[in-house]
Amino acid sequence: MTQKNNRHVLEVVNSAQKPTGKNTGNTGGSGGNGSSKTQKFGEYVIKNGAFHRVKTVKAGPDGSSGVIEFPLCDFTCRIVEEVTQDDGLADATFLRIEGRRASGSLLPLVDVPAKSFYSSQGNWANEHWGTLPFIYPGAAKKDNLRAAIHLFSALSGDVPRRTVFKFTGWKKIGDRWHYLTGSGAIAGSGLVDGVEVDLGAGHMSRYQLPAPLTGEQMKIAVTDTLALLDVCPSKPHIGVALLAAVARAPLGECHPTDFAIWMHGLTGSKKSAVAAIALAFYGNFTARSFPGNWSDSVNDAEAKSHQAKDAIFVMDDFKPSVSQTEAAKLHAMAERLIRNTGNQAGRGRRDSTMQAKAAPYNRSMMLVTAEDLPRGQSLLGRLLILELTRTDVDNTVLTRLQEAAQAGSLAGLMSAYLQWLAPRLDQLKKEFPKNVEVFRNAALRDGLASSHPRAPEIYANLAAGAETFLEFLEDSCMITSEQSNVLLSTVETELQQAFSEQGAYQTDQDETERFLQLLRAAFSSGTAHIACRLNQGPPPSRPFSWGWRDAGAVNLAGNKDYSPMGDCMGWFCDASGTTPAEVWLQQDTAFKIVQQFARNQGDSFLISASSLWRRMHEKGLIVKTEPDKERNRPRLAVKRIVAGQNKRVMVLSADLIESG
Repeated sequence: MTQKNNRHVLEVVNSAQKPTGKNTGNTGGSGGNGSSKTQKFGEYVIKNGAFHRVKTVKAGPDGSSGVIEFPLCDFTCRIVEEVTQDDGLADATFLRIEGRRASGSLLPLVDVPAKSFYSSQGNWANEHWGTLPFIYPGAAKKDNLRAAIHLFSALSGDVPRRTVFKFTGWKKIGDRWHYLTGSGAIAGSGLVDGVEVDLGAGHMSRYQLPAPLTGEQMKIAVTDTLALLDVCPSKPHIGVALLAAVARAPLGECHPTDFAIWMHGLTGSKKSAVAAIALAFYGNFTARSFPGNWSDSVNDAEAKSHQAKDAIFVMDDFKPSVSQTEAAKLHAMAERLIRNTGNQAGRGRRDSTMQAKAAPYNRSMMLVTAEDLPRGQSLLGRLLILELTRTDVDNTVLTRLQEAAQAGSLAGLMSAYLQWLAPRLDQLKKEFPKNVEVFRNAALRDGLASSHPRAPEIYANLAAGAETFLEFLEDSCMITSEQSNVLLSTVETELQQAFSEQGAYQTDQDETERFLQLLRAAFSSGTAHIACRLNQGPPPSRPFSWGWRDAGAVNLAGNKDYSPMGDCMGWFCDASGTTPAEVWLQQDTAFKIVQQFARNQGDSFLISASSLWRRMHEKGLIVKTEPDKERNRPRLAVKRIVAGQNKRVMVLSADLIESG
């Protein structure tokens, strides 16, 4: 270092060592109003309302040293709180920071993601405060500023820390279970308001439970709740299923809820009003304040259903009727949500570094109101379908339930149920799955709920949930043991009735049955035809059923002349001896025509051809096959002679189409 430079450093050091006033102890110093007060901590100092770094340097050739101050920014700030947000997927930590500019003006309180604050990339201060603060350039200055803020924030002790939960449902805090809700948490001791739950804006914030009911108020609430069983006198299984769903929802922590309830009917059937009653057990909800709607984006619906853990979550107004394009989008959304529920897994995704990100999935008891059904037999297998007509709901009972909901009676009873569950939850996590298994095995043994392989499991979950709720009422001396047994018997009987009606919906959505229905419709509408295998003319019986129309003329034999309509998709083989009449289909042509016909009707036929043929074979609809030694399974297209030529065709009974 030259003598001139040495002299300059000494001047700076001596200037920095001059008295500048005592420490103020204020958060941001005294501001930048000309005051020279300082506050030192570690290697840093607040001077003239801004953070500076204090650095010891060699001041001359004799080895003497001095102190120099480097400005880091033109403001001061401190971390007033560290907030961890738990959304059930991945915790996110935010630092709540307050600040003051050197001019003395306050900087607004901001929540800075901890990841952003501690990152060496970017500039969190300007990202949150815009152009108000200034930070001197250089990576080292940014690192030192972060360290200065950290040290300054801890001068009076550790920064306060708190956790905010972003979902409802069970969470073990310490060694005790708490049911999170917007008003705090329900534990074995009752409503705990020291737990913070933030469900965000909109109707999700209505998930708030009051303190548990006791005594006479609880008796009234129980009487009102049991009135739900009579809300549809002509279809008592609807009220039973809804009450069982209400009871089953908080047991999702004990056994995953991998099914949903689909309540559909024409507009004016009061399905939304009835669904709102079930939802009112979990907060201040009405038919005009559902947490989910089918106009939501699919990502938003997934996120909210993940938030509504261990609670009823209503998706309202499934009505795919605006246009074919919009209907297809809505059906695609339904498929994604239902499969998300049935598989208990969300859509996987990756971040910018290709690391897997936790995906939200439905953790609620989802209740859908709709005017139509979702497409596909597989989807229906994950649902309990309840159908309402305009005459099913008893308005007197509905009004009584609405008044109880508005008064908070239903939510208060749910709080009491949750308070009862809390100290028993660890035991229920072991016992409840076993109870479900008992009900499921009984259903399989007795042939109940046989519409789909998943049906016995759904039935068992609802029955076991209702049994747990009745045990709570009995323990609370709200009903007697005899009443509990009668009610459980009613629940089982009506749930069996609900599932007995599922078979019709499954048949309607059975891909093999839909194929045959579309095939018949294609013939009836003149879209395609079947020809006689011998002369390529009309089949000898009922030509109209096979896609032929009266040509308005008589042939040489004196019989009516018929004209074929559309493409030929196969041939008719008349009965011979003991062999009944058969229809031989060209597989590719038949599948193409059926798909196109469905599209023209504003519908879709999404199953692949190979899957369709396999299912038809499994159901015994394909009457002739050939061995396939290479693949060690039957070949479904067999050789037949048609008008002197060998063709491979799929052989069905002619009665399968004619009798339809």
